[in-house]
Order: sequence, then structure tokens, then C-alpha cells
Amino acid sequence: MGSTVFPAPSAGGKTEYKTTLTSGTSWTVPAGVTYVNVCLMGGGGSGGGDNANSIDHNGYPGAVIFSTLATTPGTSIAYSIGAGGSGASVNAQGNPGGTTTFTGAASASGGNGGNTGSGSNATSATGASSANNGGVGGYFYPNNTGAGGAGKIDIEYWV
Repeated sequence: MGSTVFPAPSAGGKTEYKTTLTSGTSWTVPAGVTYVNVCLMGGGGSGGGDNANSIDHNGYPGAVIFSTLATTPGTSIAYSIGAGGSGASVNAQGNPGGTTTFTGAASASGGNGGNTGSGSNATSATGASSANNGGVGGYFYPNNTGAGGAGKIDIEYWV
């Protein structure tokens, strides 16, 4: 977890900072920050198990929620990062991803696991760096499936 500094905007003379949270349980509001923009992503669901055919049963990505929150400098804000759904075994429904929370913002639910026995229309990307974090389905019997990507929280603020 770290902050990235961007050039000061032409109006207001403040510097923009962006932080991505992928672990931990609390974030302290920096001095001088009275509001933040947050983007929460739930954990992706794992792929569904293949039933001896070549159909892809990818997991679904976690929900993405945007919020602007009033803050008090120095306050500690609790959060949790939704885990990706664990990989499923052969012929099994994929596992759902976990919910991502940030106190004061709406929660971002995890994605559903992929189906077994029929194809799904979800993305096959894995990893929380993308807006699509569902796990990949198993392709041929007896392959197990890919786990979903973990969620994350992006925070944007100005000082």
C-alpha cells in the first residue's frame, strides 16, 4: 500500500494523492483531508468445474462501488478487503468472492462463482488490478478451476 502523488491541479493549488488498499484493516485520514473519493471492488468468484466438455465456466467479477465521503483528519477508518473465491473442483459450482467494505461507504459484494455444466458470460481475467476479477473455469476434465482475484479499495484525496 502506498500513495502516488500527481501534479497539483491548476485551480485550488492542492496536490492529488491516490492510495490503493489491498491488505490491512484500517486507514488513517491524512492531515488537511476533509473528504475522500473511494472505489471499492468485491472479490471475484472462482470458475466453475468442467464436466468433461470444453465449455468455459468463468467466475463473475466483484461489484464496483464509488463513494465520496466527508472525513476528519487523523481519524482511523476501518475496512476489509474481499478475498477471491477459492478454486472449485471438477464438476462443482465455483465459489463466491468476499465483500469489500470501507466504513461510511456502501459495501461491494463479491462475484458469484461460475456455473458447472453450462457456459457463463463472465470475463476470464484474474487479479484485482483489473475491473474484471473473476476466476477462470476449468477447460477439460479433470481440471480444477481458477480462484477469483481479491478485491481492493482505491482512495483519492487532495492536500
